[in-house]
Parts: sequence; structure tokens; C-alpha cells
Amino acid sequence: MPAYGIAEIPPQFFDEYEQNATARARAAKAQFEDWARRSGALVEWREERGVPLEVLRLQSLYADITVVGQPVTDGPAHVPGTEGLPGDLAIATGRPVLTVPHSGSFKTIGRTVMVAWNGSRESARAVTDALPILQRAKTVYVVGANLRSSVPALDISTHLARHGVKVETKTFHAEDTSVGAALVSQITDLGADLVVMGAYGHSRFNEFVFGGVTRHLLNHMTVPTLFAH
Repeated sequence: MPAYGIAEIPPQFFDEYEQNATARARAAKAQFEDWARRSGALVEWREERGVPLEVLRLQSLYADITVVGQPVTDGPAHVPGTEGLPGDLAIATGRPVLTVPHSGSFKTIGRTVMVAWNGSRESARAVTDALPILQRAKTVYVVGANLRSSVPALDISTHLARHGVKVETKTFHAEDTSVGAALVSQITDLGADLVVMGAYGHSRFNEFVFGGVTRHLLNHMTVPTLFAH
């Protein structure tokens, strides 16, 4: 919480918040350990206090991939400062961030993958980070958005094919403000169960002021999405 706001808040608010946070952490740990016992997975539980982005940034440096939930923008589950967490975390760590929608159930992930490609450095980084997943996929669709020609999409498809990826190429054009909506539509049309894309090809500030593809996908995602920057 910003220092200038602390003096305006009664002390009992912080006591209640602390008790609530402790109870939620205890419940989350119990659920996690129950799942671990049933799955037989080798796990480790870490619990820290602090600003979410900074805590997760530090922990992400010691992992191959970070899995987070889609930010909840309102209601009791909303955590202030996490509205753009997946993209912010990808920028802060340089590591891939897999984001799971807060609604729906996902029986498969990575069987049919849609790669959102625009020829940017961020897109290339996302493809490279996701390569082990793409190599195991049944089908990978490279969807090129607003490319000057189809060559960049064909070139990245050729690159993936050299790595044994079963890939198909699709391109489309849309107004800048509707690229995000067009990509969401493509997810449904292709039956994708995972999206791979670069996060924040424009500056974070421009995305905040004018909107952008990353923000649109974060707000309207229908399947797990891997962001990289």
C-alpha cells in the first residue's frame, strides 16, 4: 500500500487484512498439499509476503516457467496491483509465463496450439520459449496478424518445421484496435487449447492508454496462454 495512504486507514483494517491473508494462505497450502499427495508429484511450498509482482519476479528466476491465474479485476478475489501481472511478470523476468483463465475447465493443453505471430522480437522469444511444447503438439497454427506480406509467417513456420513441429500458416488483417478480438475469434475457429504470444510489443504505457493485444487477451482469454517478452 502506498505510504501516503496508510495514515488514513484505521489500524484494525490491517489486523483484519492480516488475519484474512493468513487464513487464505493456510487454506491454499492445505489444498496444494492434498493435490500433491494424490498426484505423487515432487513439490515444494513457498510462502512470502510483499508486493505480488516483486515476490513472483524473484521466484520466477529459479524456474523454467511460471504458471499464474488470469488476473481478477474486481470482487473479493481481486488483489490490487495484479491487473496486468502475467505480462508484467514476463517483462520483469524474461521467462515464459503461462496464464490460466479463471473461468472454464481445460482437459487438454498444448495439443492444438495457436502461435500469434507479428514478426516482433517478443513473438520470436515466445516461440523459442514454447518450442518444447510445440514439438509435442498434434497441430500448431501460426497466425500472422497485419503482416506486410505472408513471408514472415511462412519463414517462422519453416523454422518450426525444421525442429519437427507440425505447423500450418494462416494470416489476417484487422484494424489495430480489433487485432485482439480477431485473435480470440481465431482461437475458437481453430479449436486451440493453448495460445503462444509475445507480451507488450508496444510500450506498457501505450498499452495502458490506448489498449492493445496483450491487454485484450488478458481480459478475454478463453484458453491457457503463454506470454513471453
